[in-house]
Amino acid sequence: MNWKKTAPAILFSFFFLISAQHAPAADTQDWKKDAAAAREARSRGEYTLAQTFYKQAIELQEKTLGPDSPAVAVSLNNLAVSYQDASMDTEAELAYRRAIAILEKHPGQENLLGQTLNNLAVLSHEQSRDDNAEKLYARALKIWEAIGVEARANEIMTLTGLANIYHDRNMSADAEWLYEKALFLWNYSGKTETPEVAEIQFHLAEIYESQSKNAEAEPMYSQALAIWEKAGQMNSTEAISAQEHLGEIFRAEGKYAEAERLLQQALEAKEHKLGPNHLEVAASLSNLALLYYCEGKYDAAEPMYKRALEIRSNNLGPKDPTVLQTMRYYAALLRQEGREAEAETLEAHSKRGAVAHPRFEPIA
Repeated sequence: MNWKKTAPAILFSFFFLISAQHAPAADTQDWKKDAAAAREARSRGEYTLAQTFYKQAIELQEKTLGPDSPAVAVSLNNLAVSYQDASMDTEAELAYRRAIAILEKHPGQENLLGQTLNNLAVLSHEQSRDDNAEKLYARALKIWEAIGVEARANEIMTLTGLANIYHDRNMSADAEWLYEKALFLWNYSGKTETPEVAEIQFHLAEIYESQSKNAEAEPMYSQALAIWEKAGQMNSTEAISAQEHLGEIFRAEGKYAEAERLLQQALEAKEHKLGPNHLEVAASLSNLALLYYCEGKYDAAEPMYKRALEIRSNNLGPKDPTVLQTMRYYAALLRQEGREAEAETLEAHSKRGAVAHPRFEPIA
């Protein structure tokens, strides 16, 4: 299951910009009013209106503060975030790059520069331009290291973003130590139960599981799920995947009751999120069927295999390897029930690459 989502970009505040003090008070209030209106419009999902207000703020700032003011860079970053919200990626990148060019001219604005680099890296990752994102994250990391402890929260975001790139590339060793460092910094800060921590734990669990380190993966999945449950986020893509993976670990350990609860929850969540005939639903049905098979609950396993076979054959066609494999598993179940003739018929169909529909004789 790969329903990736990217961390949101960050809006900036004008709170610590000294340059704003040199503008006439009336003009400052005007562009601050526009910026506030833009934030409110964005919070309502009115992205076009938010963009209009940010552009008005930028125009006023350029007149009163000059085109290279850090305040202009703040508004450009926020405008870029609004473009990103609206999937206007080209406009977003241009605004981010102009903000970066301004901030590079102003010593003392490294914090804003690093966060803008982070935002542009997020956008690049969303566009599958990971080489560019990697370079941007690397620049941001150097800034956080120079700033020190005060930049720890920003450093965590950069470490996680860079780790996500390596994780997507299956560069497990590189991703693992970055996630572990980010998790250490979260723990050091005392923030151990945030969705950001849960995401890191989830990805670490994926890596540990891929390395057959189930003893390390199990607590990571469990802790992430506890956070998501407390936050009411159990229907998120990551939470559903974590339930399924942890259920599979419990099945392998013979913890069948715990496995069934998690696998059933994952199935129900997928049906609600994706509909009853999605291939991901078929995968969950197969996982439950295997669990029941391991328990010797053949009556419970059979309808799971039948439905999984029907969904897969309808979506993939009769000769797809996954369809044929499901038929063989179903045939093995039938043999365990002593239904030899039906098992042989199903096996024959699997060898010919033709689906015998489970609702009709002689399979059903």
